[in-house]
Amino acid sequence: VSTVGSIIRKWKLHHTTQALPRKGRPSKLSAQTRRRLVREATERPTITLKELQSSVAGSGVMVHQSTDVSTSTVQRRLREAGLTGRIAAKKPLLRVQNKRRRLAWAKKHRNWTFEEWKSILWTEESKFEISGSNHRVFVRRREGERMSSACVVPTVKHGGGSVMVWGCFAGDRVGDLYQVHGKLNQHGCHSILQRHAIPSRLRLVGQFFILQQDNDPKHTSKLSIKVWMEDHQIKTLSWPAQSPDLNPTENLWNVIKRKMDGHKPSNKAELFEFLRQEWHKVTQH
Repeated sequence: VSTVGSIIRKWKLHHTTQALPRKGRPSKLSAQTRRRLVREATERPTITLKELQSSVAGSGVMVHQSTDVSTSTVQRRLREAGLTGRIAAKKPLLRVQNKRRRLAWAKKHRNWTFEEWKSILWTEESKFEISGSNHRVFVRRREGERMSSACVVPTVKHGGGSVMVWGCFAGDRVGDLYQVHGKLNQHGCHSILQRHAIPSRLRLVGQFFILQQDNDPKHTSKLSIKVWMEDHQIKTLSWPAQSPDLNPTENLWNVIKRKMDGHKPSNKAELFEFLRQEWHKVTQH
């Protein structure tokens, strides 16, 4: 009935039953092809525009016979569906057991006060490349999907780099930044605790503090570090495995890595001096 009524109205207004000229150029993509694009981009967030363009060209399901569809056309159709390109977030590669322990840790500490968090001396090591380059992966996702498992890039510990540093902070102030020479082992960690962690906590927190460090074997060695901390009655924060992203020191490293953009040190000494200066500028901001 609606079709008959539409034809009668068209005849009364235009004295024809033929399809009338439309405004603008007809879309090259049919509704079916648009749905296919959205489906492929949703199922494979890391798929590129070029790959989607090739997929459309090979499907043959379009309004016109031509298969000349630009990447711009593909991108516009995806944006209309709420899928926009973003840099993929990096998260540790986690097993189910890791996720459960991380959740348990978060629940245990969710009611901590601001003063309790200020008593923690956060510590961590990080590596920096002389070139300052970092490989970034782009994904296509909707708003609110940044931490979806399909839209993050799993990371593993101890990536590449040419200068390794150890740093600490408590509250709103940073402590020492130390350049690690050679391979960091339990003896090196012991030296860092004595020469940098303890002096830093006295300046930043005071006598009563909680030391945070990850579960790397060199941090928990019973031969030297664990016994030494027990002898000096140093309280440590329980820490779930594979959780560098829970450490707020990561935010400081990210601030400094952004400062690296456009800075091209020629050697390790110049790189560390740049890192040292930017590290101590953090508190000033």
